[in-house]
Amino acid sequence: MASCQSARPTFSKRGETYKSAREIAEEKRQARKQARMAGRSGGKGKVASKDRTSRTNVPNARRLDENVATVIQTARSFTGTPYKWGGTTRVGMDCSGLLCTSFQSINVTLPRTSEEQSRFGKTVKPRELKEGDLVFFGANKYSREITHVGMVTEVINDSEVKFIHASTTLGVIENNLHSDYWQKIFLKAVRPFDE
Repeated sequence: MASCQSARPTFSKRGETYKSAREIAEEKRQARKQARMAGRSGGKGKVASKDRTSRTNVPNARRLDENVATVIQTARSFTGTPYKWGGTTRVGMDCSGLLCTSFQSINVTLPRTSEEQSRFGKTVKPRELKEGDLVFFGANKYSREITHVGMVTEVINDSEVKFIHASTTLGVIENNLHSDYWQKIFLKAVRPFDE
């Protein structure tokens, strides 16, 4: 079985050197940090002070949103990649490999199989789905065996929730969770991000 941890680079654009998802995510974090620092100093080149007395241990919703956005953006960058059992690269990707690779962009190591991923996080009800939640499928609605996984990318309304996954026939693609086909085999959803 292939591992989530790949030594091969996963991202590139024509004319650029290859960069891993982790390297790209770190560059983006540094750029955002510099922009925030420039904004706090009024753009006059002053370094903002670090007043730690005003900070609390309340989870930072904005940071969570940034992480979710990074994971979704990483997953979408693989759109069109063909399906390959055990794959975690642009050459080929399977459903759990897509999520492993996408979560690596924020330094989160997901378990490698869809069955193990189904236990990674808090179970959520379908009507409570949010971007970044993982959705799991089986052979049918009453199956006890999880055979497929995807990640919610966009919650549009109660009848349209987009998720990205690696389809065995179409490769990495986004579909509506509420289509008849997916509703017939949907088993559960989990939220891998702490709130």
